[in-house]
Amino acid sequence: MTFFIWVSVVLQIVEMAVYDKEAMMDTMRSTFLSILRTPRPLIMIRIGRMFFKFQLPANRVKTIFKRSSQQIYNVTLFFLFFMSLYGILGVQFFGALSYHCVTPSTNHSDVSINDLAVPDTHCMSTANGSGYRCPEGMECMKLDLDKHQRGFNGFDEFATSFFTVYEAASQEGWVFMMYKAQDSLNTFRGLFYFTTLIFFLAWLVKNVFIAVITETFAEIRVQFAQMWGTRNVIPNDDTLHVLKGDDSGWKLVMIDENKPRGTAPHFCQLILQSSAFHIVMLVMVLANALTAGSLRFKHDGRNREDFTTEFRYAEIAFTILFDLEALFKIWCLGFKGYFRRSLHKFELLLAIGTTFHILPSLYHTQLTYFQVLRVVRLIKASPMLEEFVYKIFGPGKKLGSLIIFTMCLLIITSSISLQLFCYVTELKKFDTFPEVFMGMFQILTQEGWVEVKDEVSTDLSRRNMYILGELFFTLYHLFVTMVMPPLRTSSCD
Repeated sequence: MTFFIWVSVVLQIVEMAVYDKEAMMDTMRSTFLSILRTPRPLIMIRIGRMFFKFQLPANRVKTIFKRSSQQIYNVTLFFLFFMSLYGILGVQFFGALSYHCVTPSTNHSDVSINDLAVPDTHCMSTANGSGYRCPEGMECMKLDLDKHQRGFNGFDEFATSFFTVYEAASQEGWVFMMYKAQDSLNTFRGLFYFTTLIFFLAWLVKNVFIAVITETFAEIRVQFAQMWGTRNVIPNDDTLHVLKGDDSGWKLVMIDENKPRGTAPHFCQLILQSSAFHIVMLVMVLANALTAGSLRFKHDGRNREDFTTEFRYAEIAFTILFDLEALFKIWCLGFKGYFRRSLHKFELLLAIGTTFHILPSLYHTQLTYFQVLRVVRLIKASPMLEEFVYKIFGPGKKLGSLIIFTMCLLIITSSISLQLFCYVTELKKFDTFPEVFMGMFQILTQEGWVEVKDEVSTDLSRRNMYILGELFFTLYHLFVTMVMPPLRTSSCD
């Protein structure tokens, strides 16, 4: 790491010292010297040492990581075995899928887009078999196409087949590759190959890999917890309940719910604790949502205010009702007791936001979001749903650590990819950091990552470095889909 930091410093000094900066930038962008700066963003990992300072017995830590590394090593071999197996089978089953339907006058070494079928279709070269037959007026011909013309997936050799297998195992566009194989050869080959590939790699092996990684992180967390001692439990006021029985039956109430903390009289405290009060308020929330959802506009030339006048009066009535509810709870519970629960804070925020929203100058502005979010209170209608939502989002500390972990990952990977590919002038997605950040976030969501990889590989193929793009985005997607979920879970626990 120190070596790469010194290299990046030297390159920066050279860039600053050269008089003709435009010529220097053209030189830097036309070469791959910026790749030497790639490891520099990893220095951000050291920031974690500022927040996590602890001392543990070296022998115990060595034992934990030795045992965990053995499990990860075994499951990695298991995953690579199936990847290599299907990579070899793909080469043996299909080989180079280079036969296309073209016009009869096509030159196989000089093909234009006008010579191909619309859409471009693979075909079976032999007369016998169940592959695709070209329509009348076209013939099946073997074409000599470069990788940047025909794409970077296929089964030409083991390396290409290996990346294609992983791309299919990610369940991103694998059906198009299966259709190519079915059109080029007997249909049953492609059907059998890709069906078993999805079953074993995408479902079985991938889930086993994630399960082992999750179990490994859980074991490491337990071992560290035993050495550190008892951890401080995050207080959860929303789940402090006791079982209380009376003539009407049994019910769960908060452990300190019957203790008056405000200045309201006793009968107001009983009203606040009653189920009828909460049911009535939930019904009002539902009525507010139905009223707002019944708003319709007719494009008959009338102004927008003509349709929203009556609904604005209804919104004012609901807002006053929910403001009175918030004041009533504060009166009964007191400020300290009211702000102890996260739900009360959320209700007060909605009350303040909707109060400003009903002002004539602020109506139907961005403050409308507060009115829309009021329907979230209906989660209280189902205790099971409420508990489920709390487990997902949890306290602010858990949610904040998850966001920080994800943002750090995106910043580090975006900085690395920016240094890797910024010298490729054709790649506009890697000109600025915001554009790179959005591309990395797209891959993080596992949506359309193959398109990003193919676009980068196509531009890198002109410099005979397409393997760099294939390797980087495959490893990043592998980390996002298989390593990050258990790692993210362990960072939140």
